[in-house]
Amino acid sequence: MTRGVLVGRRPAPGEVADAYDAVVIGSGAGGLTTAVCLARQGRRVAVFEQHYTAGGYTHAYRRRGWEWDVGIHYVGQLAPREPVRVLSDYLTGGALRWAPLGDPYDEYRLAGEVHRAPVGFDAHRAGLIARFPAERAGIEALFRLIARCRAVLPALALGRLSGPVARRLARLLRAAAVPPEALRPAREVVAGLVRDERLRQAVLTPSVLLLADSSSRLPFFLLAVLFEHFRTGAWYPVGGSAAIARALAEPVRAAGGEVFVRTPVARITLDGTRATGVVLADGTRVRAPVVVSAAGAHHTYRTLLPRPSGAAPEPDPLEGLRNGYPFVLLFLGLDGDPAELGLPRHNLMVTDGDCDAFFDAGAGKGVLDGGTGPAPGGGPAGSGAPTSGLFLSFSCAKDPTWTARHPGRSTGEILAFVDPELFAPFRGSRWRDRDPEYLALKAALTERLLDRLYRELPRTRGRVAYHELGTPLTAEHFAGWPGGSLYGLAKDVAAFGDGHGPGLADRLRPRTAHDGLYLSGQDVLAGGFMGAVTGGLLAAHEALDRRGRARLWTGLLASATGRSRGTSDLA
Repeated sequence: MTRGVLVGRRPAPGEVADAYDAVVIGSGAGGLTTAVCLARQGRRVAVFEQHYTAGGYTHAYRRRGWEWDVGIHYVGQLAPREPVRVLSDYLTGGALRWAPLGDPYDEYRLAGEVHRAPVGFDAHRAGLIARFPAERAGIEALFRLIARCRAVLPALALGRLSGPVARRLARLLRAAAVPPEALRPAREVVAGLVRDERLRQAVLTPSVLLLADSSSRLPFFLLAVLFEHFRTGAWYPVGGSAAIARALAEPVRAAGGEVFVRTPVARITLDGTRATGVVLADGTRVRAPVVVSAAGAHHTYRTLLPRPSGAAPEPDPLEGLRNGYPFVLLFLGLDGDPAELGLPRHNLMVTDGDCDAFFDAGAGKGVLDGGTGPAPGGGPAGSGAPTSGLFLSFSCAKDPTWTARHPGRSTGEILAFVDPELFAPFRGSRWRDRDPEYLALKAALTERLLDRLYRELPRTRGRVAYHELGTPLTAEHFAGWPGGSLYGLAKDVAAFGDGHGPGLADRLRPRTAHDGLYLSGQDVLAGGFMGAVTGGLLAAHEALDRRGRARLWTGLLASATGRSRGTSDLA
């Protein structure tokens, strides 16, 4: 029998207990990771999610018989003993299975020029050299630098932890293994190594479209992290994205906890500087010595925490930090199976040849203008309205169980980032009760995205039976991110610092200034699935006592060495 995509359940009246060992606010990958790590050390955890299903940006949903994943398009580092595999097997006991996407795992179409991302550093380097032989020396220097940046994220993660030992180790690792180029803007570093602009675009485009910012603001080490993350390929969860939250919910329940949905948290309660629990939107008070917010730093500090009552205001940990870029996401339902429609297992990234143009411009209503016809805001093509580029993904072609579950049908998504001001006039309106101008804007954006779909994948023309467009207001409504950002706060050079001093995001550690209150998820360290689960792991480490930490890391070591239950890939 096919398992549903809805994860978690709404509590019955009076079911929520008045006390737990820990409360987690938000059920994204970060929050569930923290919850499972605590549960595996014997803690009874309540996870409270305001949406009707758990999973955050890993959740799936159905409409009129169609099924979509909203945020998981692929995940790397899932080869045996790689970090994400180790953590996945530890958290789920091997119950969560992953299917490899194959080779290549990405395709970039840059002004019509096609590049493919092969599996392996050697193959990637050799492919670029074959295409740009005059740039051999620069390409080889680039990949040497990428390899030298492998320790940057672990060093930054250690630096987010409290305690003198972690801080000392972070300083040592940073001094020994973080090259000065790592924290400089990616565009600047790449431009210093290669001269050919087409090659620069081929190198920079994935990080710009996957991390949602200009390469003039993204630190180079994040580009290197993406190369490393997909060095051995990419994988997709067997059974679809909902399998992630479903597998993570089981250990929470096994320890006596629960994942509650449709249960928004109104505020975090404090006794002086100590967190003591939460108050739910219906007024229910829940006590807990550990409160973990995986609802984003902005929502935590600006909404959930009570305003300080003292004369002197507390320092604002969010001061100077930017919100990440919002996005639109077109969900497609197609008649025909993936093979018949020629839908690829790998992802497609499409730009007009300048991946940074949209993010550098910073404004313009015609953010999806592909170079033909009027922009949705009314201006002619090319009139200061650059595209963010498009990301096309077809989960139906990636999941080996799809055809059996949905014969004769396919689904996919097209994502593009948009000007934060494009939907500002409609902010404050209610879901399913929007202004007619909002609906007209959605229709114009949808038409442009469909036109690009038909150009890139001609066999889909005439086969789109259903579509709906999610906007930044949709994301804000369901996920709670202010402005509808995909990755929460921007992960730019200002956030990480220049290597000589702390970055602005250094203030957002998993251990907060309030005893018993911890941050989890993407805002703790980095964006995306890997960043979220890493933030979840760091929050669990900080929330546990010394014995619990020892058990946590012993369990992860057992998973890494194969002494715990694991699972093999599906071909």
